[in-house]
Amino acid sequence: MNFFNFSSFAGKFGLILSLTFLSFGNISAQKFNCADCHDNMIKGSVHDGVIECADCHSDVVNEDHIDKGAKKVQCATCHDDIAKLVKTDIHHRLKTLVKNPPDCITCHGGHTVKAVADIKNKTKEICAKCHKDGNVSLTAPYHSAQLSSSKCFDCHDDDHQQSELVKSVHNGLECADCHDYEAKNLTTHSDGMNRMQRADCFKCHADVAKQYKESIHGISLSQGIDEAAMCWDCHGTHNIVPVKNEDSPVYPKNIAKTCGTCHDNPEFVKKFAWSIKNPETLYSNSVHGKLVEEGRLDVATCVTCHGSHDIKNRVQPGSSISSFNLPETCGKCHREIADQYEQSIHWLRAKQGVREAPVCNDCHNEHGIQAVNLINKRDEVRKLQERTCVVCHEDPRLAERYDISGGQARQYQDSYHGLAVMRGDKDAAMCVDCHSVHKILPASHPESTVNPNNVVNTCRKCHPEATPVFAKSYSHKAVNAEAQKVQNFVSNIYFWLIITVIGGMILHNLLIYFYELRAKRKKMLGEITIPRFTKNEVVQHILLLSSFLTLAITGFALKFSQSGWAELLLQLGMDEPVRQNIHRGAAVILMTTGIYHILYMVFTARGRELLAAIFPKVSDIHEAADNILYYLRIKKKRPEFDAYDYTEKAEYWALIWGTIVMGATGLILWFPTLVGDWAPVWLIKVSEIIHFYEAILATLAIVVWHWFFVIFHPKEYPMSFAWIDGKMTLNHYRHHHDRHFKRVVVEWLEMKSGRRDEKKLSNSTKLFTSTLKNNNLDPDEVIQNELDNDFELRRWVDEKLSRNTNNK
Repeated sequence: MNFFNFSSFAGKFGLILSLTFLSFGNISAQKFNCADCHDNMIKGSVHDGVIECADCHSDVVNEDHIDKGAKKVQCATCHDDIAKLVKTDIHHRLKTLVKNPPDCITCHGGHTVKAVADIKNKTKEICAKCHKDGNVSLTAPYHSAQLSSSKCFDCHDDDHQQSELVKSVHNGLECADCHDYEAKNLTTHSDGMNRMQRADCFKCHADVAKQYKESIHGISLSQGIDEAAMCWDCHGTHNIVPVKNEDSPVYPKNIAKTCGTCHDNPEFVKKFAWSIKNPETLYSNSVHGKLVEEGRLDVATCVTCHGSHDIKNRVQPGSSISSFNLPETCGKCHREIADQYEQSIHWLRAKQGVREAPVCNDCHNEHGIQAVNLINKRDEVRKLQERTCVVCHEDPRLAERYDISGGQARQYQDSYHGLAVMRGDKDAAMCVDCHSVHKILPASHPESTVNPNNVVNTCRKCHPEATPVFAKSYSHKAVNAEAQKVQNFVSNIYFWLIITVIGGMILHNLLIYFYELRAKRKKMLGEITIPRFTKNEVVQHILLLSSFLTLAITGFALKFSQSGWAELLLQLGMDEPVRQNIHRGAAVILMTTGIYHILYMVFTARGRELLAAIFPKVSDIHEAADNILYYLRIKKKRPEFDAYDYTEKAEYWALIWGTIVMGATGLILWFPTLVGDWAPVWLIKVSEIIHFYEAILATLAIVVWHWFFVIFHPKEYPMSFAWIDGKMTLNHYRHHHDRHFKRVVVEWLEMKSGRRDEKKLSNSTKLFTSTLKNNNLDPDEVIQNELDNDFELRRWVDEKLSRNTNNK
């Protein structure tokens, strides 16, 4: 850019005219020739051939100047227009910062003044005489009339800005001192001005400029990322105050919030894919943030770790937060701890380039560091152990990569120490108690706390009477090959001992179980049995049972694929394609059976009667309450139940609900692409959740509720056979389904007495009596026998028959 521009034709003509008059005036005054002692010192300069020595050194009239010296040259004699501008230039307005502001000779030289137009890089050749680092940028002519701030206030009449500027460190500067681009483009600067053109802080802060340009912010800005932080984003705009002022945005108590303006901004996090999404929030809740909030100014803040103007990311050379420099960064405050860490095996591995070797932030986090020297110190140490030590030392990938024995952390967790710690014992030994905290060394190192020569003393911290044998007995691995051999031998012995003993017990109990099943079945054959279910209903139940169990096993095998039983199925050939096909096949059987059951319940007389019998009624609530009170021994008489009690009704309708839910969600998961055009985006994922939890609910309901009443109930054990042949003993039926049995008796007696047409008998009564006839039993004799042996039954039936007769 062309600045120092005073070479117009009018300027040159005035200069020549002034020098001509001065020359004539000084001819008679000067009585000697300068060339007698001095060569032509202005030879080659812009003044050569234009002026004489006396034109600038008018005080030199004799040789007295040799001893007394010559007066300072006054360039304003010729350049009075420039001299006026010098008094208001940036250097002279900043006298408090610039102790010796430059004069004409400082910039242009003395006798060797060059024509400004001939200097190509004016900033480098002129300004660099003082600004050695070269970090100076002038975007407007230097010797030009300074734009008055009042001119800016014609548009920017915000009183707030003016009042803020008065209180800032920049009080006394003109707007144009910072806003060079705007001053030069006064009428057009509002159109398309980028962030770099808003202000030029580096004109004065050249040392900061060099650091900033190499920082991640400066590099990002140079790459076109306009959101990168600039000076005013951190320090403020017109209200900049010293850093030590409590109102400064970069004061220790304010710096986290200032940095968080960008680094906790969700839009920035998303746009630039930052890995840490809320560092300011984490820091504010950390031990450092809390101490700073309490007024501690010697505690680490953002700039303590990241730097101020020279902030670099992890991979930039010289980054204070790179893994290789982090111990030194933390060591600024924690020197003793850093020294200990730098002697550890972790630091040795980190220096070798092992990326997985932990440094400070791997164990303590970066921004959310919590104190461990509190009352609950052991709790914090336990968290560190579970989140860091165990996580790394149980990683099979690391064990394979670095050829180290895995499972040591798991062995600790299975030991008394590990189990006690997990139960909350604050005295039980943790990793740091044996291996130290920061100066962790391998057992082979002579200074290691678990070195054979030191391990006894380590154990004695908790066990004062510890001996070498005791110390060697506890380890993550066998002490030697012989010990490992003994441990493996004992483990194998017990493994097969468990298989043999428990397997034998299972076989023994199965033998007894099947014997009792056969005995109960044989006993039933000698009793009068009546139908509970028809053959059709028995087949439906078997299909339901087999498909449900198959779905449960194959479904949970996918969800819990790492379990022992799932791995066993895999070894038996049930890989994922096979499991998938079996699961879907069982689903088809279940849904087909369900659809058939609905048709059966609606379109058959037997089904409609069952539906009416199993439909929930208000009386079920009273029966449930009375039954619970009976088993609590509050009520002396057990309630009477109809064909289905409240437990059977609850289970039946739960089955209907579960089948519909599992079928619907299962189909969505089976054919997910078919629902994509009309379903909301959450439907598939929500269906997966419902399918899983409904499966757990249904499986537990079957095991806890259904199997109790048909297997584990004392009156049913070892099993109810109704699911096999649909029958149950007359005695069991009439005492559990009292009310329904009484209704069957009444209907039969009414039919026998001619008061009820045989065609109007209920399906249950017909099935009851036909079954007796098919077994060569006379229904009249069986019913009469029950009436003769149960006075209460006979009295209830007589009253019921009498009421029915009177009602007719």
